[in-house]
Amino acid sequence: GERWSVVNASPDIRDQFARFPGLHPRPGTRELPLDKVVITNADLDHTLGLLVLREALSYRIVSTPWVRETMLANNAAWRLLETNWDTAEPGIPFALDAKGTLEARFFSVPGKVPTYLKGVAVNAEDTTVGLSVLDTERSRRLVYAAGIKIIDGPTRREFERADCRFVDGTFFSAEELLAMRPDAPDAHAMGHQPVGGSEGSLRTLSGLPGRSIYIHINNTNPIVDAGSPEAREVERAGIEIASDGMEIEL
Repeated sequence: GERWSVVNASPDIRDQFARFPGLHPRPGTRELPLDKVVITNADLDHTLGLLVLREALSYRIVSTPWVRETMLANNAAWRLLETNWDTAEPGIPFALDAKGTLEARFFSVPGKVPTYLKGVAVNAEDTTVGLSVLDTERSRRLVYAAGIKIIDGPTRREFERADCRFVDGTFFSAEELLAMRPDAPDAHAMGHQPVGGSEGSLRTLSGLPGRSIYIHINNTNPIVDAGSPEAREVERAGIEIASDGMEIEL
């Protein structure tokens, strides 16, 4: 409750911080009580917030080598952050907090190169990753995985080990965007496994122990409406739908 770390930095991160008193600067200082900003892929909705935050403060950015190197090489704006930007390979633990109580580890998940980097970068093992966070004092584990094309065997095993998991819930159906735009790509082409359907993530999550919570939900996804049939289907499966300001204690 004294210091914090953040997973991904969306464009509205300043507004998020303003709404959360725990991340306000301490009296008489300009320093945020922020230890790490962890980036799990190079998508703009995960990274633009880095440019909103002040660049020369005490917090560290952590991503995989692919994310750091690709972003620094292809846009000069990111180089403002270069001295604050560390890397960790998938599978190699790193401390998420200053005290070292929270042990974080990236794990590879099926993903894709962001559209704005198409043609200049090649997909690799560490292009998109999930994040596992272990409280070493209490042996409780949290897993985060957004922007995943499919829950494959290794990803499912990471989910099975977790007491709580945050899972990509961008789209409910594969062709959801077609209702908005006839030439829109499907969910799979955009790097997201849909929630519903015979091959959706809901079938996998409903059989796992612990808590599963959908995050990263697009505004076209009907589960944002708590009264929708799709939202009720998710809840009947025992899966939660995240909301702004939600707090979870493990």
